[in-house]
Parts: sequence; C-alpha cells; structure tokens
Amino acid sequence: MNKTTPRARRYDVITDEAQFRALQPEWDRLWTRAQGHYYQSFSYCWLAWQHVSKPHGRLLRCIVGREAGQLVVVWPLEAVKRAFWTYVVPLGPEGGDYTSVLVADDPSATALIEGAWNTARRRCGADFIHLPYVRERLHLHTLISRARHVLFTEAHQASAARLRGQGAWDDYCRSLGTLFGKRPGTFAKRLSKEGTVAVRVLDPAEERETASLIEWMFNCKRNWSDRVGKRSVWLDSSAFELFLGKLIHSGEVPSIARLIVVTLNDAPVAGIIVSLGNPWASAIFAGYDPYYGRCCPGLIAVEQCVKWAFDNGYDLDFGVGAERFKAYWAHGEASRAWTTQIVNSSWGLLAIHARRFVRALASGARRLTQRATSGRDCALASRR
Repeated sequence: MNKTTPRARRYDVITDEAQFRALQPEWDRLWTRAQGHYYQSFSYCWLAWQHVSKPHGRLLRCIVGREAGQLVVVWPLEAVKRAFWTYVVPLGPEGGDYTSVLVADDPSATALIEGAWNTARRRCGADFIHLPYVRERLHLHTLISRARHVLFTEAHQASAARLRGQGAWDDYCRSLGTLFGKRPGTFAKRLSKEGTVAVRVLDPAEERETASLIEWMFNCKRNWSDRVGKRSVWLDSSAFELFLGKLIHSGEVPSIARLIVVTLNDAPVAGIIVSLGNPWASAIFAGYDPYYGRCCPGLIAVEQCVKWAFDNGYDLDFGVGAERFKAYWAHGEASRAWTTQIVNSSWGLLAIHARRFVRALASGARRLTQRATSGRDCALASRR
C-alpha cells in the first residue's frame, strides 16, 4: 500500500503520560524536519504538561498522526472541565503563543492537518474548542472558519523580523529608519549617561540567578500592569513563572530558551526571554525597571534580543500585538492571527441556547421593571 494514501494514515489521541513521554525521539526529528516553532517542540510541551497543565487538573489530549508507522503530524491539546462542559484548548499556559499543527511542509500537509482537525472535533470529547492566535495564512485557520457553530472570533496583528540573509548588522540597522525618532543604539547611549551599561546572555546552568531575574521581571511587569490597568491571568501565575525558568534550564529536556539581561552598574534594568530558533526564534517575555523609563530600557532589551537572533542566524517572531517596536524591527510588515471558539457538540449548543434564553428573560424583566417604574412615576405626577 502506498504510504501517502489516506488509508495508510492513522490518528491517535494520546491521553497517557508515559505514551506522551515516549514520543520524544520521533517528535524531535519531526520538529527539526518541519522547522517547527519553539511552542511546537517536545521540550516546550513536556514542560507545559508537567508544570502548568497537569498541576491544574487538565487532561492530556495530544493528537498524533502516522503514515506507515512514521510520525508525521503532532497537535498537542488538552481538555479543561468547566462546570458541566469540556473545553479543548492548546496544551500549555494561556500566554501569547500561536496555535498550529506540527507537520512538515510537503504535499500531504493539507490532508494531515485536516485529519488532525477532524480528530480533535470527533475524538477529544469537546463541547467547545478554543484556539488562540491561529495565523490567517494557515490551513488550520481555513478549517476553523468553516466550522458551523463559531461562537466568537477576534483578529490580532502579528509581527516578525526576517533577519537571515540581511548582511551585516550595521547595514540592517541603517535600513530600518528610526523608532520614536531614534536609531538603533541611541537608547543604550542615553542610559549609559546614568552609569555603566552591560548586556549579558545568561548561561542556562545559572539556575538561581535566572530564577531571581525572572521573579524580578514579573514584579516589573505587574507594576506596569497596575499602572496601565491591564492584567492577564498568567501574570499572577507562579506556575507560569516556574515554567519560563524551566524553558531555560531543566534536567528533564534540553534547554530551548535564553535570558538576556541589560544591567546598569551591575543591577538589572531590563530582561527578555527568547527561544532558540529553528530557524524562527520567538520573543517570549520581557520586563523592565520603570524608574529608568525615560531611557527606554525595555527597547534596549528588545534591540539586544534582535541582535542576538541576528548573530545566531535566526529570524525573530514577536508574536501578536500592535506595539510600534514590533512593526519597526519587522520593517513594517504585519500579518493577522485569529482567536476563535467554536461549539462542538449538542451539549455545548444546549449551553449556548440556555445562556441566551436566560439573558433574554433577564432583559425582558428589566424592561418590564422599567415600564412599571415609569408608569408609577407618571401616575404620581398626574396627581400632583
């Protein structure tokens, strides 16, 4: 039988941790061949399961597809119970990572993705499927868009810097123009007037210092969040904080990230965590000291992150968000990613109809109350 025919394909939903762990050698080979992003790597998914998903009582639902016994597609998902309903979501923390299926870019990719999507819908017990940040150009987005019961969908801007093949760093910087009226290197020169500025990429083995700096970055981020009135669930998550440290150093799997820190007189003023590239690296998390905000230490950290990726022969994905610095380093190029939730079962549809019915009753009750109140006010007015 020809191994490229659909009859030779087999899809399984891995729910057992031991079977999940046993996938690593094959998964690593597929990830390398497919040039997967860091959040598609086995290292990321194993750490996410161990330190975020499993401790929170979520259920493993990892879809794998094989052709003639060879692993050709992986889609790591998990099931979350909310009241009487089951939501299927990507495996891992609720951060800013994209959603995509790990598959090599070859003629069978479209069919493999469709098979993984159908498996997710039919065999994961989902009442609802929630998929954040699916790139618009992906076939997965096309499949999601065709779903019959889309509950909601939201678009997000995304930016990425193509750095490979750009020649010398100075030439690349000259091609960018200015950010807030400044060229690369200017913000570091401004900060250097306050003291000695240094940039360091921590050795992954420096676990204690890494953990201390990540804690400091989270505190900075929380302070910023309080000032601007924006708060995310993951920002107060100790599990997410631990998980980020494990991406940099873990005895369980190879390191897949680095921490870059900017210091002033040996004290941290900004830090950024970035994944290793394959060849796309990803900016994951950053924080800076607001005391030096006028010197823009956060932008210095971003610049150093871009330079690190440039020097290592990686491209750099900034993820979703419309921040000006992302568009600047990406030469103004932007794409879109979509967050979509679909209803996937009759039980899920019943929940939606019930919710709408309750809302309609509440709205009708409010209108009747308003009319009754208005009628009493008119009656009182007419007696005076």
